[in-house]
Amino acid sequence: MAVPVSDDGYVDWNVVRTVTLGAPAADVWEVIGGFFTIHTWHPDITETAISPDQTATRQLRRMLTFPGQPQATEELVSMDNADFHYTYKWHAGDWGEHVKNYHSSLRVFDGDLANTCVVQWHAWFSYPSDAISDFYRHGFAALSERFPLPESETV
Repeated sequence: MAVPVSDDGYVDWNVVRTVTLGAPAADVWEVIGGFFTIHTWHPDITETAISPDQTATRQLRRMLTFPGQPQATEELVSMDNADFHYTYKWHAGDWGEHVKNYHSSLRVFDGDLANTCVVQWHAWFSYPSDAISDFYRHGFAALSERFPLPESETV
């Protein structure tokens, strides 16, 4: 099936990536569930800051610093700590000027066993190529090191 491509070469992407981790969902959510703490677990982000205009708007926004790249500002769309899930979208910065209509969702599901969970990262956006999978893989690799599966689960 052919993927529709616009006149400017942009493709509508729907990227879903998952990883199984060796910890309960609540433990993993404690690490990744903070909208302003992504820099503490994702190796591609060196700093998360609160937007200087935060007190002038009701929207919650974070400014992300990536090594060697301009800052990006993302806006929280929804947060459900009881269901281990939040959604966000691009708000400002050079990256989102090129990657159009970027929205994303981060969610943790209980695994089959009490000591495992599945993290799902989902994005939808328009761009000529997949602009997000490598970033998700880097985050998942760091989480897999932090929450390794029990030996019986890795076989």
